[in-house]
Amino acid sequence: MENTQQWAAEALAKCIDKYTWVAPLHRDEIPYTTDANGRYDALLQKHVRNGDQGLSWWTNGHWGGIMWQMYSLTGNEMFKDVANSCETLLDQTFVDYYGLHHDVGFMWIATAVNNYRLTGNLESRKRALHAANLLVGRLNVAGGFIRAWNDRPGSGQNTIGWAIIDCMMNLPLLYWATAETGDPRYKHAGMM
Repeated sequence: MENTQQWAAEALAKCIDKYTWVAPLHRDEIPYTTDANGRYDALLQKHVRNGDQGLSWWTNGHWGGIMWQMYSLTGNEMFKDVANSCETLLDQTFVDYYGLHHDVGFMWIATAVNNYRLTGNLESRKRALHAANLLVGRLNVAGGFIRAWNDRPGSGQNTIGWAIIDCMMNLPLLYWATAETGDPRYKHAGMM
């Protein structure tokens, strides 16, 4: 047990050190993948095909979520600043709209919900509730499921009746919204 605890403490210290170094380099972007030289591609300038790439990419809430975890662990304001920047960048996806689908939970639980829980930021609460409304709007009442993807014109795929396991993984946003507002519609949609 002692070795496991020591290993965990050392691994956590390495993570904190790494993110303390990496976070300031990506204050105004959301790192995605690295190129052959180890430089991150933030996807912010990528051509967005069917709205499902670029800033609307499903993992883009993870960076902000990691920053909130680092802030929670260390109290280092730099992590909070980077997390806030990430959340602000994601605001554009609400405007673009077409790239948003079942993964809004992944994007805003890690960012806006964590921000609201840790800081009481009412703008973050609003963002998270907006995302919850988008997710509940994907409910197919007749089928009892949250629809996965948007239409993909020209793709040859009809995704209207599709649901995938990721839809289930985004449901915590709906349960949070019910707990936060007292409105049972979110929870009921998640239970269908």
